[in-house]
Amino acid sequence: MPTYIDDTFEFEYNPKGYVSRLDHFHLAECARQRMIENVFDIERWRGERRSFYTAIRMMKADDVVFMD
Repeated sequence: MPTYIDDTFEFEYNPKGYVSRLDHFHLAECARQRMIENVFDIERWRGERRSFYTAIRMMKADDVVFMD
Protein backbone atom coordinates (compact mmCIF):
# COMPACT_ATOMS: atom_id res chain seq x y z
CA MET A 1 0.00 0.00 0.00
CA PRO A 2 1.27 3.51 -0.75
CA THR A 3 2.05 5.76 2.15
CA TYR A 4 1.07 9.42 2.30
CA ILE A 5 3.23 11.62 4.51
CA ASP A 6 1.88 14.98 5.61
CA ASP A 7 3.67 17.57 7.74
CA THR A 8 1.97 16.24 10.85
CA PHE A 9 1.16 12.58 10.28
CA GLU A 10 1.61 9.55 8.06
CA PHE A 11 -1.04 7.11 6.89
CA GLU A 12 -1.41 4.27 4.42
CA TYR A 13 -4.10 4.21 1.78
CA ASN A 14 -5.29 1.91 -0.97
CA PRO A 15 -5.99 3.86 -4.18
CA LYS A 16 -8.97 2.90 -6.32
CA GLY A 17 -8.52 1.40 -9.75
CA TYR A 18 -11.36 3.44 -11.24
CA VAL A 19 -12.85 6.93 -11.32
CA SER A 20 -16.44 7.05 -10.11
CA ARG A 21 -19.20 9.42 -11.18
CA LEU A 22 -18.70 11.38 -7.97
CA ASP A 23 -14.96 11.63 -8.68
CA HIS A 24 -15.75 13.07 -12.14
CA PHE A 25 -18.10 15.57 -10.49
CA HIS A 26 -15.31 16.63 -8.13
CA LEU A 27 -12.87 16.98 -11.05
CA ALA A 28 -15.39 19.19 -12.86
CA GLU A 29 -15.86 21.27 -9.71
CA CYS A 30 -12.10 21.78 -9.36
CA ALA A 31 -11.75 22.69 -13.05
CA ARG A 32 -14.58 25.20 -12.68
CA GLN A 33 -12.81 26.79 -9.73
CA ARG A 34 -9.58 27.00 -11.73
CA MET A 35 -11.54 28.67 -14.56
CA ILE A 36 -12.62 31.37 -12.11
CA GLU A 37 -9.06 31.82 -10.82
CA ASN A 38 -7.61 32.11 -14.34
CA VAL A 39 -10.23 34.34 -15.94
CA PHE A 40 -7.59 36.82 -17.14
CA ASP A 41 -5.30 34.16 -18.67
CA ILE A 42 -7.31 33.09 -21.72
CA GLU A 43 -5.06 30.17 -22.72
CA ARG A 44 -5.14 28.68 -19.20
CA TRP A 45 -8.88 29.36 -18.96
CA ARG A 46 -9.51 27.46 -22.22
CA GLY A 47 -7.53 24.48 -20.92
CA GLU A 48 -9.52 24.45 -17.70
CA ARG A 49 -12.76 24.73 -19.67
CA ARG A 50 -11.71 21.65 -21.65
CA SER A 51 -11.04 19.82 -18.38
CA PHE A 52 -14.44 20.89 -17.04
CA TYR A 53 -16.41 19.65 -20.05
CA THR A 54 -14.38 16.46 -20.29
CA ALA A 55 -15.16 15.62 -16.65
CA ILE A 56 -18.86 16.37 -17.22
CA ARG A 57 -18.91 14.16 -20.32
CA MET A 58 -17.14 11.32 -18.49
CA MET A 59 -19.64 11.62 -15.63
CA LYS A 60 -22.42 10.66 -18.08
CA ALA A 61 -24.83 13.04 -16.32
CA ASP A 62 -27.64 12.20 -18.77
CA ASP A 63 -27.66 8.61 -17.44
CA VAL A 64 -28.34 9.66 -13.85
CA VAL A 65 -31.67 8.40 -12.53
CA PHE A 66 -33.18 10.46 -9.72
CA MET A 67 -35.03 8.65 -6.97
CA ASP A 68 -37.93 10.87 -5.88
